[in-house]
Amino acid sequence: MVEAAPFRSVIAREAFQKLSGSSLASSVLMGAMPGRQREALPMTLPLSSVLPEGGFPQGGVVELASPANLGRSVSVALAACAVAQKASFERGRPMAWCAFLDPDQTLFGPAVQASGVCLERLLVLRPPRHLLARVAVRVALSGIFSVIAVDVAGVPGSSPQGARAAESMHSWAKVTRRLALAIEKTSTTLFLLTEAEAARSSPLPASMRIELENESPQSLFVRIAKEKFGRVSNSRRIVWTRPMAHETVEALRASG
Repeated sequence: MVEAAPFRSVIAREAFQKLSGSSLASSVLMGAMPGRQREALPMTLPLSSVLPEGGFPQGGVVELASPANLGRSVSVALAACAVAQKASFERGRPMAWCAFLDPDQTLFGPAVQASGVCLERLLVLRPPRHLLARVAVRVALSGIFSVIAVDVAGVPGSSPQGARAAESMHSWAKVTRRLALAIEKTSTTLFLLTEAEAARSSPLPASMRIELENESPQSLFVRIAKEKFGRVSNSRRIVWTRPMAHETVEALRASG
């Protein structure tokens, strides 16, 4: 991820090791608080205008499905990270931790920072793809992160093809159930970034599935394909460039 500033990941990993006994991951600060009344993670315009309750479910798994190599699902997940961090800061709490599981090492540091995410509170993990599911479950069980993003799709050409790809998505159906159980009593929002064209025997058991399609570099089609209360929608066009919060966390810090 960021060569110049590796997210203070050493400190984060040490904290996570103390909490979980794992050498796989990350940090400190309870982004997920069991037993609290959960609300939606509210997003800013224009994304909030097309989402039920104006945001993403907390304590739930959200599938972001997009065509191969689109990259917009990454920007949506980063937008959620920026919003979660900004909200915790504005409430006078320690800034929320977020995690991004990036097995193919495609996350670009400057672009993440430009999205409004505070790098000091973002842990990027790069497990081998064959360990991705296990690491994702461990991170979800930690109860540390407000937002977790897991890149299931990966880079085109790096994943198995044909019947093996279908088998891989079938295994992720089981993993999704474990992830949902791990966060169901928390305020964590967990994103699975998937490839829309990937063959699968059945839909992933996520609480929400959002399908993203590119129209232009400045706009995006968003369709709610699945939602636990049945609030689905047709594709709606929104303006979408960078997932910038109205004010970045760094700007808020500078203002006092």
